[in-house]
Amino acid sequence: MNGSRSAVEITGVVRDASGNPVTGAHVLFTDGPQPLPDIAALTDAEGRFSLSAPTTGVYTLTCRADPLSGPPGTAEATVRVDPTAQAALPGPLRVELILG
Repeated sequence: MNGSRSAVEITGVVRDASGNPVTGAHVLFTDGPQPLPDIAALTDAEGRFSLSAPTTGVYTLTCRADPLSGPPGTAEATVRVDPTAQAALPGPLRVELILG
């Protein structure tokens, strides 16, 4: 079983196709190295989000804007969480998602 002693923070920003931040978009894990509870975040006014990956492995993040107030489309990113390698890098993992 893959595991880590502590969670790794994944932060990022969601933008529309023009590069503008998207407020109120839903960002969630849709796949991971083990069954995941519902872990999701909403973007703030600057399009920023933060999620905590509970264990080592490869995660898929999916983003959807609120269809009533956000731009259409979805975005997806794959993130490899390896706390040993990331210990040498300051700060959380960073991801940028572009809706399209």
